[in-house]
Amino acid sequence: MSARRYLCSELISLRINAIDAMVNLEEIWDRGAVFEAEKPIPEGARVEMRTAQALFAGKIIRVEQHEFGWRFEVEFSPLTPWSADQFLPRHLLEVSERKVEQK
Repeated sequence: MSARRYLCSELISLRINAIDAMVNLEEIWDRGAVFEAEKPIPEGARVEMRTAQALFAGKIIRVEQHEFGWRFEVEFSPLTPWSADQFLPRHLLEVSERKVEQK
């Protein structure tokens, strides 16, 4: 069973290798997230996403440059998986694959 994935858009303070950076949260699911940043982020860096209610820790597993900045994927630690009960971005749209009934 694949994880439910959500598109979102929210500015987040992300601690990257002990340095705080403002990034945009673009996508989230229980085991990870995708962010956008204006400056390059090193692949393999340890990160912490802190919210008022929770902490999600992980590491950067993929980095891509595009014309407006940098996109990177974080894999959350199994000890700190994301759940909507702990943190719910203001703008959230489920994009998980769903089976469509054919008539």
